[in-house]
Amino acid sequence: MDQAERLRRISTTLARLANEELPDFIEDIDDGPLGDLERNLNRAIGSLSTRLEERLLFSVGPVVVFRWRATEGWPVEYVSPNVFELTGYPTEDYLLNKLKYSDLVYPEDLGRVGEEVSTNSASGAEWFAHEPYRIKRRDGQTIWIADYTVIRRDRASGQITHYFGYIFDTTDRIEQSLALERNERTLKQFKSPLLHVWDGVLAMPVLGAVDEARASAMTDALLAEITHSRVRVTVLDLTGLEDVDAATLEHLMRMVRAVTLLGSHCLVSGISPRVASIIVSLGIDVAKLSTFATLSAALGHALGQAGRRRPGRLNA
Repeated sequence: MDQAERLRRISTTLARLANEELPDFIEDIDDGPLGDLERNLNRAIGSLSTRLEERLLFSVGPVVVFRWRATEGWPVEYVSPNVFELTGYPTEDYLLNKLKYSDLVYPEDLGRVGEEVSTNSASGAEWFAHEPYRIKRRDGQTIWIADYTVIRRDRASGQITHYFGYIFDTTDRIEQSLALERNERTLKQFKSPLLHVWDGVLAMPVLGAVDEARASAMTDALLAEITHSRVRVTVLDLTGLEDVDAATLEHLMRMVRAVTLLGSHCLVSGISPRVASIIVSLGIDVAKLSTFATLSAALGHALGQAGRRRPGRLNA
């Protein structure tokens, strides 16, 4: 191939690269000046091939790729085609500046999102993960978003020019987490019932999770009722206990000891294999514990001790 043909080949390759069209790799390269240029072009072809493959990867599926300018509102310079499925807006609305990214962000979350961008940008970080935030789809639906962003700085000045990132819908996970938090708050607010099942016999079913604060409140209520009602037998039922661990059992064993110090015989029911294993691992002297597999068994024993005089009352 003569020099003129090689120059035409180089020109055609450059034009295709400029249009992000993937040309064939150049072959038959010599060691002259044109050879150096052709080798550089081959490296550019390889880089373009990698970028196009990455774009293909993110053109479908739940992950949307963005490139934002580091200016007010975060205008979009590039977004993967699957943005329509996530937001309801086509790519043209972003690329033609009909829509800035900040227009998507839920108004109540926008200030926090902006603060996270500013804080991480000023810290010198190369990338950061946002706390989940909400965006509003074109159809009016609000969804939660996970956002991971890379900061691009100008090499010479160090100024931030762009942000690159990917986002995806995390609504299901966030809603599950919020539901769990609501349930935990409800359980913490829920007062474990004190059941006067017979004269001198008090039962406290332990429901849900027990942390130190809740254990302290339960102990205070239980001890006050034992003192007030002169309870001779107390049944602590663990059947409804959740998330059993060593810390939880420590709280409950302190409760048992406190009840005993007031002169009430404490029976512990609802002992599961896991609870039994943790009690043993804690080195608790089980010989000093009156334990029962079920609440009915513990109540039967308690009523026998109390002499079955008469039923008592129910305190919730």
